[in-house]
Amino acid sequence: MFGELKVRRILSLTKMETTDEAIAKLLKFTDSPQILRWFQFPTALVIFVVHFDCPDCGAVYVYDRKDCVWFWIDFDDQNYGGYSPSEFDLLIEQCHFFQLAESPALLSSPVQWLVTPGQAPSVVKRLPA
Repeated sequence: MFGELKVRRILSLTKMETTDEAIAKLLKFTDSPQILRWFQFPTALVIFVVHFDCPDCGAVYVYDRKDCVWFWIDFDDQNYGGYSPSEFDLLIEQCHFFQLAESPALLSSPVQWLVTPGQAPSVVKRLPA
């Protein structure tokens, strides 16, 4: 579970939109899931969402408050059905995911991150610019 971090930019917003509006746009874009976990930082917002019909198939999103961009977070771990709430809790409690999420510029940088339980995120390689 977990491994190389995959980050996809999914929505760009304007600086005129509030955090509530940014969340509403994400929820509309992702077919109105339920937010199960919500963490706010000065530079970012991290949410974990699930759909009502599949509560163990959640997704992780990070909002970069400075650049007004939503990122979808996934991992190269062959877990194609999403993550359960307990797996998300493992991600934040044992993988130190917030070290990356609190600085969204790290997520969009040309660095490939490795996220594994019991360790801080580490650099695997630099991606081509």
